Amino acid sequence: MFLEKVYQGRNDIGRWIAMIVILLIVTQIVGAIPLGIMIFLKRMDNPDLIPNPENLMDLSAYEIPPITGFALMIIPFVLGLVTLLLLMKPIHERPMLSVITGHSSFRWNKFFWGAGVWLVLLSVYAFFETVTGIQKIELQFDSTTFFTLMAVSVLLLPFQTGFEEVLFRGYLMQGFAKIFKYRWVPLVITALIFGSLHFFNPEVKEFGAAIVMPQYIWFGVFFGICALMDDGLELAWGVHAINNIFLSVFFTQDSSALQTPALYRITEFSPLFDLISLFFLSVIFIFVARRKFKWPDWHYLLAKIDQPDPKEEDLSDFIEDEYDEYEEK
Repeated sequence: MFLEKVYQGRNDIGRWIAMIVILLIVTQIVGAIPLGIMIFLKRMDNPDLIPNPENLMDLSAYEIPPITGFALMIIPFVLGLVTLLLLMKPIHERPMLSVITGHSSFRWNKFFWGAGVWLVLLSVYAFFETVTGIQKIELQFDSTTFFTLMAVSVLLLPFQTGFEEVLFRGYLMQGFAKIFKYRWVPLVITALIFGSLHFFNPEVKEFGAAIVMPQYIWFGVFFGICALMDDGLELAWGVHAINNIFLSVFFTQDSSALQTPALYRITEFSPLFDLISLFFLSVIFIFVARRKFKWPDWHYLLAKIDQPDPKEEDLSDFIEDEYDEYEEK
């Protein structure tokens, strides 16, 4: 099973601290250098440029083209994902795949199935909110930027969402599982951490933490359930990737964390409607996926995590056999 992969290799607390410190340096310092240089050059040309106080992530305040700024903001995530995966072997002495899936290879079929089904659900939601007028939108199609935005989003956002999935639903969830021994505990902890790291997003400032933060936390729970029940990150990664691609390409608003020249701009946004709708869409997805892939019973999320017998000759086979037993119950 996926969480039990943490018993492979060496996983003492010092190694976890070292990995987290390295990731912080890579993402918060090294990854920010290209954007910092761009802002510095723009301000050299025009010293009067200042941040947008309403949205510090709005790089148009520095006269940085939207797609360029969008790509620069994704760089830290790309570096973070590459660093985390490459350091699994030297730091933890276990393969990088162990922090991605409980299976012997990456299940691309799960990734694309998750992306496809979530795209359908999002499309239905977007059509409903548009025709009913619950949220007001205006078309801002620009052929000179739209297709470039689509290409950049498809190429880069899977890395951004991949880093978040591997870090939270993979690396950290496995680490907390080793400490607390029950699956539901790392599920809740990582969801809370995932949600709290979005606290300073401009959407929170604009609409209030009470209405926005539950959505971030719930998505942490949603992705965590998919990872645990499906024995790997592929499904959650696919959903997360297409979710962010869909939003960056088709919808934007003044308070969005990632400002893009999307196809539509939302002029009147209802965060409560958005929260309720996305909650029900994710519940629908969970039950469809559970039926499709014959997930274990729900008590699997509450079950204790047992350390595999170190005498087992093939730990991977042992882990997959244990997961199969839950599927049959």
